[in-house]
Amino acid sequence: MTPRGVEHVPLVDMHCHLLAGLDDGPRTPEDALEMCRIAYAEGTRMVAALAHQNERWSEVTPIVIREAVGKLASALREAKVALAVFPCAEVTAHPDLEALWADGKLLSVADSGGYLLVEMPHGLFVDLRPAARALGRRGVRIILAHPERQPELLHEPGAIEALIGAGCLVQVSSESVTEPKTAADRRALRSWFRRGCVHLMGSDGHSPRKRRPLLAAAYRRIEEWAGRSVADRVCGSNGAAILSGRAPWLPEPEPQRRWLPWLW
Repeated sequence: MTPRGVEHVPLVDMHCHLLAGLDDGPRTPEDALEMCRIAYAEGTRMVAALAHQNERWSEVTPIVIREAVGKLASALREAKVALAVFPCAEVTAHPDLEALWADGKLLSVADSGGYLLVEMPHGLFVDLRPAARALGRRGVRIILAHPERQPELLHEPGAIEALIGAGCLVQVSSESVTEPKTAADRRALRSWFRRGCVHLMGSDGHSPRKRRPLLAAAYRRIEEWAGRSVADRVCGSNGAAILSGRAPWLPEPEPQRRWLPWLW
């Protein structure tokens, strides 16, 4: 429920580790099913069910992910949990990203061929604009996985806009919204939402106990920061469009204004 007592839109989780035993997500099918129940109770109705694709989990191939999502979907039907799950991968940025895509080694969002969810390597920052342009020429758009965790993007003026200009979409994690690490992070992230720099929301859920698949509190915070239409778009309609094979609405980001303390 929103603060005004009106139900929010069906939520869409564009980043959730739900595939048991494939990576650092749920350990068992039972844990995965419990995560789905938690998400459904929150109001989530569609999920990009993913696993990492990188050197650490080299055996996680598109075929492996597709099969795991099929098993999860069957378990959900048997348990009568009306949550739609879509195959996806969280791909670590790599110098050979375009070649890996061309060789069919990377799984796109919803296995539709139009979007690739990409995260920065752990502890590193890389310029993804060349990869975004190269993949764009192949008809693929990068979705940036939780770029707010990179100070170079969150706090450097114009940095996130440059990636958006190169064709990237921005997916923020719900915990970054509800529990920002610093006041400066909170201000910067709020500015992103107000200026139209965020397109999608993900829980980055990993377990039914820690890093749970929660979105509702983030929806309410975004509504407070930027209004209900932004919360609906970022937490619902854009994700639903992408997972269903339709075009999301992507407004042009507004210019960043100089921060004045008394306006916040």
